[in-house]
Amino acid sequence: MKKNIFAIFIIISMALFACGKKGDPLPQKIDQLFSLQNVFATINPEGTITVMGTVVGSKENAQSFTLELEPVDEDCIGCPFVPAERFTKTPAEALVNKEKGEFSITVLPSRVSNIYRWRVVVRNSVSGLPSVATPAFKVNKPFDDKRNFIELSPKKE
Repeated sequence: MKKNIFAIFIIISMALFACGKKGDPLPQKIDQLFSLQNVFATINPEGTITVMGTVVGSKENAQSFTLELEPVDEDCIGCPFVPAERFTKTPAEALVNKEKGEFSITVLPSRVSNIYRWRVVVRNSVSGLPSVATPAFKVNKPFDDKRNFIELSPKKE
């Protein structure tokens, strides 16, 4: 008798836990997500690097902005991105226009290089929601042409 009651309990429990929709789980707080758009970097004449972009969506949930930098000696396509430095800013420091979600981060790398690989990681303040990161991009130091050119006038024939 006890075996029958236990078996019925197991069958009912399995039926209750098996109910549901098949598929990947979705975050319950989807309206609290944000993403990054129009992110780009420049190397300034004084050697600093400025990264700018826009946070769209629930930008008020951005907890921190981190710029990861890797100085490289050559253009290494396919090499893994291994940041040598990380610069973290609060939203108050990074956001230049809170309403539009525009951010700007300017840093001075400790190692001077002509080429840097970089990415931006923005942490979400809502527990359980993922951080948002750009892919690793490359920025080159602008070419400084110091040659002196002499202007020649066209020959008259």
